[in-house]
Amino acid sequence: MIAETGHFALILLLMLGCCQAVIFSPLGALMRRPSLHVTGAGSAIAAKTGPWQTISAFLFSPLPTGPGPATSPASSLSGIPIWPLPILICLLAIGAQGSLIYSFIISDFTLPLVTHYSHSSTPVLYRIAASISPDRGATLLWITLTSLATILFLLQNAVFKKSENPHAIIGIMGLIIALLAASVLFDGDPFARMANPPLDGQGFDPQSQDILDIFYSPILHAGLAGLSIIFAATIAALPRARLHRSWAEMLRPWALLSWTLLGAAMMISAYRAYAEQSWGNWWYWDASENAVLLPWLLATAFLHCLAVLEKTEALKPWTALLALSAFGAGWFGTFLARSDLLGPLPASLRASGDNAVLLIGFCLLFAGAYYLFSRAAGYLRENADFTLVSRESAMFINSVLLAVAAAIVMIGTVYPLFLRWLGGTIITVGPPFFVQALMPVTLAMLLLMGLSPTLRWRVDGAASVGRRMKLALILSIIVTLFVWMRHIDAPPLPLLGIGLAAWVVTAALGDLWEKLWRHRDHGESKYRNVKMLGPRYLGMSLAHIGMALLIAGGSASSLWEEQAVLSARTGQSIEIGPYNLQYEGVSLLPGENFATRKAKFIVYRNAQPVSELYPEVRYYPIRGVETKESAIWHGRDGDLHVSIGDRAEDSGRIVDVRFLPMMPWVWAGMLLILLGGVINMLTRMILLFKKNGVPAP
Repeated sequence: MIAETGHFALILLLMLGCCQAVIFSPLGALMRRPSLHVTGAGSAIAAKTGPWQTISAFLFSPLPTGPGPATSPASSLSGIPIWPLPILICLLAIGAQGSLIYSFIISDFTLPLVTHYSHSSTPVLYRIAASISPDRGATLLWITLTSLATILFLLQNAVFKKSENPHAIIGIMGLIIALLAASVLFDGDPFARMANPPLDGQGFDPQSQDILDIFYSPILHAGLAGLSIIFAATIAALPRARLHRSWAEMLRPWALLSWTLLGAAMMISAYRAYAEQSWGNWWYWDASENAVLLPWLLATAFLHCLAVLEKTEALKPWTALLALSAFGAGWFGTFLARSDLLGPLPASLRASGDNAVLLIGFCLLFAGAYYLFSRAAGYLRENADFTLVSRESAMFINSVLLAVAAAIVMIGTVYPLFLRWLGGTIITVGPPFFVQALMPVTLAMLLLMGLSPTLRWRVDGAASVGRRMKLALILSIIVTLFVWMRHIDAPPLPLLGIGLAAWVVTAALGDLWEKLWRHRDHGESKYRNVKMLGPRYLGMSLAHIGMALLIAGGSASSLWEEQAVLSARTGQSIEIGPYNLQYEGVSLLPGENFATRKAKFIVYRNAQPVSELYPEVRYYPIRGVETKESAIWHGRDGDLHVSIGDRAEDSGRIVDVRFLPMMPWVWAGMLLILLGGVINMLTRMILLFKKNGVPAP
């Protein structure tokens, strides 16, 4: 009965989403008010041809310039209560999600979804994770978080009243929810029952039985839900060209929230790939990882342009295009990760089903969005009164480079699909392509990342910029030459990456020093100086330093990585880097739903024990799958990455040990990037509630 309740809630969710989309749309307003008139040419069109041309005239007629009142379809919505439908949709989504989770908890094997992804021996925590991991469960979670985001937007609008047309935004959110609900129902109903259920299920994916993986799906889909608000607000603002400072201020918390959540999902994905020895390095470049990277790159570009628009009201068309594309990349990346179109992926990363409705919904929604953008782009008045040497120019170029990086990732992800579609050829585009194609773009972004914070708004001088960047340039050259002299045969791109990372860090710290201690408008109180800088500047500085650390750590680990693969016997010592590992043997132990061969290594540094590592090989009898769980020691010199395999021919145990210098810099850089976003977002929210704004730097 619980499954039927969830199924009924899902059907109601689809119907109410459609109702919300129609009621709060211009078409709904015209249906309620047939005597509606629009100003200018629109009234003549309506009198001659009918409501569809009236809608077009309303959407794309010029902005009224006189003081007289203007009647529009949106004005007829003012008397309609806006809260009931979103709240009801949110409650239905929570009910449907709760029904599916409960079905997994009680192991209701009459549901094919539960049978395929769960087992009676699966721990309860992983049963809950399984309920939001498959396609339908994850999409249902996406719907739930999108409905919650709609409620949060209404709260934001009720408190701050930043949105000029909340009804249109709610209507577009209803359309998004309806399309996602249709995908859940028609691509594969999660509440469908089978006539002859098995006695037990097939078990949860062993590679997903990880604590970090439990948080991945909620964080990812929460970020996509935030991007949907940005998408809806952009669509609502485009027809009347309402992309101005208040629009940017309204969307900045959503942009920061989505960017931070997507960054957290990327960090979880990177660390899981790093900890799973069979997956390769810390970024696997598969469709599921690129599905997070694509919207994050475009959201980063959108954040840069949003800051420019909020400060100078420039770059309006480009900002709107990035707002639409960020959500579009998230939707399309989700489809690619869930479909079975990319054949070369490991079986554990491929989901069942063709997700046809998800693809059709993507095509309909974003074809309409880009058509609307093409019609409305001419009405977006630009205020581009800035020179080439200015902060606006640097941030615009950086956003273009981020969009180019996203395009490269998209091409590398989709290219095998096109080859397979054209001639049946199956290839895999791996890390070499992405690294070689993205490295020049990344180096250019690092160069601008160091310059941007030091540039002035609107106009600056090349000579003054050169004086401010002199120290950063000298130190970056010194660092590059030092690394090159130690590794004279090293490839040039990682050397440039390390040098430009030093450039970014030095420039950020130097600019912070200048603003705290030497700026003419600041006083002696350093606390007051920090307050004058504002949360945006502090968050930006942390994020830039974090990105520099990430690039430096990744480049250094690729240059100086050491690896030893050998057959080890009990008591044998393994020397690698500054560490010495002593192999203590393997124990066979039972797990909750697996059996594990757990090895023990004692890590010594300078003849002193510093840690014990326990890599494992787990066997899951339900699925007959083995997984390798690496053990990692994060030392001050670098990461020690240890994994074990089967027995060798000489009766020893195959041991794979890697030492990656400066690898902790990668994780520290990711944490600093997230910390910058969190500080920026929370501080701005506190200041908004206190109604004590901080001027942009």
